[in-house]
Amino acid sequence: MIICFYDNSEIKDEPIINIDRVYCLEFDKFTNDSWDRLAEIYSLLPSQIIKNHIGQPCWFGEEGKTDFFLWASVEPSGLQIVGTLRSGDWNEWEGKFNKYIAVLPFFEC
Repeated sequence: MIICFYDNSEIKDEPIINIDRVYCLEFDKFTNDSWDRLAEIYSLLPSQIIKNHIGQPCWFGEEGKTDFFLWASVEPSGLQIVGTLRSGDWNEWEGKFNKYIAVLPFFEC
C-alpha cells in the first residue's frame, strides 16, 4: 500500500528537523474500529505522552515545554503531524507509523 502524505514545509536532512506533514487519511470512511485502531497505533509509537493514565496524540514532549515534541491533529485533509525532533527519533517514529497506518483508509494519491 502507498502511504499518501504531503509536507507543508520541507523536512531537511539535518540532525534536528522540523516536521509539518499531513497523512492523507480519509476520516469520512473511518468506522469506530478505525478510530480505535488509530488510538492503538498512537500507543505503539515511541515516547507517547500519557496524562491521567490516558495516551495523548503527542510524543517525546510537549510543544512550548520541551525542545523536542511531536503531535497529531485530525484535519479535513488528513492527519497532521507537527514537531521538532532529532532526525533519528523522527526516522524511527515515522517508520513504525507508516507500517501501522497502512490498514486505515486513505485518499487516493
